Amino acid sequence: MEPFATVDDLLAGWPNKTLSESERAAADVLLRRASGQLAALMRNKGRAVDPSDEIQAENLRTVTANMVRRSMMSGSAEGIKSVSQTIGSTTASAQWSNPDGAFYLSRTDKEVLGLLGGGRVGWASMAGDP
Repeated sequence: MEPFATVDDLLAGWPNKTLSESERAAADVLLRRASGQLAALMRNKGRAVDPSDEIQAENLRTVTANMVRRSMMSGSAEGIKSVSQTIGSTTASAQWSNPDGAFYLSRTDKEVLGLLGGGRVGWASMAGDP
């Protein structure tokens, strides 16, 4: 399967980021893995990947690149979610937003690919209710 995004697509949405050759090779592998996971998720949710749908193709490219970017930011200063620092007695801590580099989809990612929902909303009347 061809990945939905390329390393160049990844870098186009990541201003001022450069990758070494080994990082480019790793990004290529991650883009393939993210694409496979995304294709499986879409299939499991009953959403077909339509090669003739340009809007879907652009959204798949963007979402795949976003998934890999979030994964590659893990462990770097870019991926820090919060920082705490105390001057007296010198304490510092940092919390990473994605410490293990897992692929994940944001709510917007899911929305543009039609993957939100799946639950049912409804009501039931109790005996004796009008």
